[in-house]
Amino acid sequence: MKKVDTPKGKTEFRFCVEINEAYNRISRSVYTDEAGEYYLVVSEEYHIGSAYDYVNEYYALDKSEAEYFEKIAAERERREKEETLEHERIAREDRERMLTSGGDRYFYKKKRNDTVWWSKKGEHSFSFDKETVFDLMKDYPDKLTPEQKEIFDKENPYWAKKLQKMK
Repeated sequence: MKKVDTPKGKTEFRFCVEINEAYNRISRSVYTDEAGEYYLVVSEEYHIGSAYDYVNEYYALDKSEAEYFEKIAAERERREKEETLEHERIAREDRERMLTSGGDRYFYKKKRNDTVWWSKKGEHSFSFDKETVFDLMKDYPDKLTPEQKEIFDKENPYWAKKLQKMK
């Protein structure tokens, strides 16, 4: 792969190999020109004051290099799609569990792996065993055991921080 001047004529985008979204955005994409030649185009967008400017560098590719980059891009796209579907599935299951709470009429969990059960009856009520119900505003942290407080703080950092500031 060798660096070349900007191709003459029109180039056509084929696929994106990589995007690095840092302070300066760098992307690597494969293009073809009218003659069917492949190019790896490395684009860098960088800050200039309150605006952006960019620089493109062109590298000539032979057919095997272009196929190699295409495999990388296809694998990345497949992996991203699988990750997106998995995140959507987990979020959907968590929403269903939160709404239906696995058929439990009185308690639900905010996340699948949580130990803390939140009560549907009272605002800010929770339990660890569905028998002893604590009121978040009155009972935290005095009526919790050290183990329960540690679990609650780990699973609910927002409430732990807020209540510590209040007390």
